[in-house]
Amino acid sequence: MFKTTTITGAILALAATSALAQEAQKLERIEVTGSSIKRVSAETSLPMTTFTKEEIARTGATTVQDLVQLLPSSFGGGVVANNVGATGGASTANLRALGPKYTLVLLNGRRMSNFAFGNNPVDLNSIPLGAVERVEIVRDGASSTYGADAVAGVINFILKKDYKGAEVSWAEYKADKPGGGNVSNVNVVAGFGDLAADRYNIMLTASKESVTPLKAKDRSFANTAVRPDLGINKSSPRNGIPNLNFTDTLGNAYTNVNPLRYNGCNAPEFGLSTFGFPADPKQCGTDYVKFIDLIPEQWRANFSARGVVQLDNDNQLIVEGMHNRDRQQSYYSPAPYTDPTKVAPYPVTGRFYPKTITLPKGMTLPVGYTMPNGTKLTAATVLAADMAVTPTGPIRGNWRTVAGGGRSDITETQTDRLLMGAKGTLAGWDYDTAVTFSRNKGEIYFGPGKFSYEKLQPLLKSGDINIFGPQDAASQKLLDSALLTGERQQAAESKSTEFDFKVSREVMEMAAGPLAVAVGFNYRQEKLNQVSDPVLESGDEVGGGGAVPTVSSGRKVYGVFGEVNIPVIKDLEVNLAARYDNYKNDFGTSFNNFSPKASVRFQPTKDIVVRGSVAKGYRAPTLYENLRPLTTSGNTAANWSDPVRCPGGVPITNTINPVGDLLDECTVQLTTGTAGDPHLKPEKSKQFSLGIVFSPIKDMTMGVDYWNVQITDPIVQKSEIQVLSDAAKYTQQFYRFDPSKGDNDPGGFNKPIQGSTNKDFPLAYIYLPYENTAKTYASGLDFNAQYRTKMAGVGTVGFNFDGALMMTHGYQYTGIAKTSDLGKFKDFGAVPRWRHAITGTWSTGMFNASLTNNYTHSYEDYTDPTAVSAEYPLVRKVAAYYTWDATFGINPTKALSLTVGVKNLLDKDPPSSRNSLYFQTGYDPTYTNPIGRQFYGRINYRFF
Repeated sequence: MFKTTTITGAILALAATSALAQEAQKLERIEVTGSSIKRVSAETSLPMTTFTKEEIARTGATTVQDLVQLLPSSFGGGVVANNVGATGGASTANLRALGPKYTLVLLNGRRMSNFAFGNNPVDLNSIPLGAVERVEIVRDGASSTYGADAVAGVINFILKKDYKGAEVSWAEYKADKPGGGNVSNVNVVAGFGDLAADRYNIMLTASKESVTPLKAKDRSFANTAVRPDLGINKSSPRNGIPNLNFTDTLGNAYTNVNPLRYNGCNAPEFGLSTFGFPADPKQCGTDYVKFIDLIPEQWRANFSARGVVQLDNDNQLIVEGMHNRDRQQSYYSPAPYTDPTKVAPYPVTGRFYPKTITLPKGMTLPVGYTMPNGTKLTAATVLAADMAVTPTGPIRGNWRTVAGGGRSDITETQTDRLLMGAKGTLAGWDYDTAVTFSRNKGEIYFGPGKFSYEKLQPLLKSGDINIFGPQDAASQKLLDSALLTGERQQAAESKSTEFDFKVSREVMEMAAGPLAVAVGFNYRQEKLNQVSDPVLESGDEVGGGGAVPTVSSGRKVYGVFGEVNIPVIKDLEVNLAARYDNYKNDFGTSFNNFSPKASVRFQPTKDIVVRGSVAKGYRAPTLYENLRPLTTSGNTAANWSDPVRCPGGVPITNTINPVGDLLDECTVQLTTGTAGDPHLKPEKSKQFSLGIVFSPIKDMTMGVDYWNVQITDPIVQKSEIQVLSDAAKYTQQFYRFDPSKGDNDPGGFNKPIQGSTNKDFPLAYIYLPYENTAKTYASGLDFNAQYRTKMAGVGTVGFNFDGALMMTHGYQYTGIAKTSDLGKFKDFGAVPRWRHAITGTWSTGMFNASLTNNYTHSYEDYTDPTAVSAEYPLVRKVAAYYTWDATFGINPTKALSLTVGVKNLLDKDPPSSRNSLYFQTGYDPTYTNPIGRQFYGRINYRFF
């Protein structure tokens, strides 16, 4: 599927003749990703994977995100669906499974602004796939050329340029199963002017795409959080009909008794299910998965323009512009009432106050319990049949706004880019210079299902809202009056303004060839503004988890770099590159970094090329990581229990502040607190690679590369799995509050006590800050092979193979032994040992076809020992996932091409997984596609 171009001086894949045999020919010098020196691509020393326009079409990808996910060397980057209910839904790339922040994404060789919301790098959604001419992926560190972030590699999206004519393409993608995930896409390209004849060229592109939502309820492998086949039940105890804390008329006290547990929690309209595994005898849970999207509704449109003026034979003026709009609406679980300071008991005077509450069969009554006949139990007794009791006094329970429907966010983002530059040759020097302005901005609006504490709390206190069953017309109208629908919650803008200039040339002729050099510099200003509107800033959103303060600041970055390519002897060349960067932050801190790199290319025979490199790189802390104020607006991704007040999921007996009285504390998404640090250090990397490319037979190229990366002081948010799996070690991460104190008093909810283990104090939040930790490491092998030949009577047959073997992968926190996550799902997601893509192609005359196999190896599933039933094995494997994709095309005329295809030909469902990092449950969305078999058709017509 992918053509691997060995910019290491190897053979150009799929060429009719070996590129090694072309050395004697005079080839045009071109720009190559990863180098500052213009050169012939077969002369450089870095491994690179290239997607051509034709290869992109064969993948059936509709977005850049789809395309990047198919890369074997990309291990589970950010996917839109993963971000349901998070900050804006950015899509990101993740080379080497090191994390999206270590992969630098370029557009036409230059940086783009980061995604405006959260702490995300470039959003792949902002790049229009229909305007992409090719993609070059450098599978090596490149900080010596580009500076920060290029640790795992570089992905350079190169748009169409110097186009003459006009063409339009229309594609429709239809899922075989009902539910959604259908895509409609239109692209238009037009250009006029010939650089040679007219001395100018103007090109325009436009595209529009829409995606229909796919709900979890419409896929059997993801439609419930209750998975006895996996030994887990991830339903939440915060319900539309809550688990109740109350006292009956005989003086008996009850905690967490659900009034519908007696009938098996049978209330589909509330999404109720049994809770816990095995099922708790008195509680119910909310099967929140029934409300969420696997794929959110999306709409995007893009317009780009490029103008070139040919000043003379050697020099050009260039202007590029791009405008992209993206809108998505994502649904997730109804809002739980999570702020314990705002939880109000249901009053006796409420018009929905229950006359009786049914205790379910199987519930255990404690010693001293007063029976209806007045006798007191002398031993704990299990109810043999349901029993109704009469409540008295206020009733407490942590309610979820199911009657208002699932929560939703509407995110609208806009990406703008303007470049004005010049390139050419002056006095024998190749130069390239430009001023680039790039901006990503957006707004997030409250969609249906989001409520205001300020508006809703009085209704609950008065008892005018029914928390025991369905709303009537009057209470539903009151409930709807507390909605936030349509109000803006946050606006954000990320801006980058950059000036760059570089020159290169061959400065002298040596015995083995010309010595070439390049030097350059750049200056960049970065700005980030994340402005919370009043509801978000005050923490008034029900289930939002607290106040979200505004973040605003900027920085200036200065960089100088150089590169020299030295032909040491015949068939041996050395490339040396280095870059110095200086960061000056508006908030008073600064730092600098020096990034050197050396690479070698050796060609002992015409059919063998050996290459290697050693380098240092870095990643600068983002403005968000530096400046984010303390916020308690997050929740753990998985369900956990308070280790002090509900150890192992079993609530302690506490008469002062009963467990569950103010907030849910057992098997629930716990509140987290996060903050940045203006004194974070830049991350540093050391890496090396060694590879060989050879041509065993005519028309075939094969290659293998070993790579090794070690990152010191990586900046990460402390992992919930790490902290909660060993709470005794991480006591200082837990903040507790004394309910007897005022919210703003020392020890109160807003000023909680760090490290307290007092069993009377509920948990305010778990502190998971950004910090420099000790080390991240990874190593592996990349394999590639290409073959293409003409066969008499058959046509042209081709074969492409791309494989990635992960050999080591892990991390180490300060003061803790290394943790290997190779072949496992741990703190930061899954790291399969092996991924590959194999494509066979055929063409003859007007016909062409392809068949592709995409494969991800099995890995050890994520396991939380407190959440898995004892009779189930803790260790289980997530099965391998593979798909077959097929295309068939016909070009009846030079102007018209028709393509039909099938993605996931065998309709392979994602393998089951216990993972807890995403709202999606039952499978891992980072490596799989929930749509299933999908048919598509594409028409492309060129007018002139």
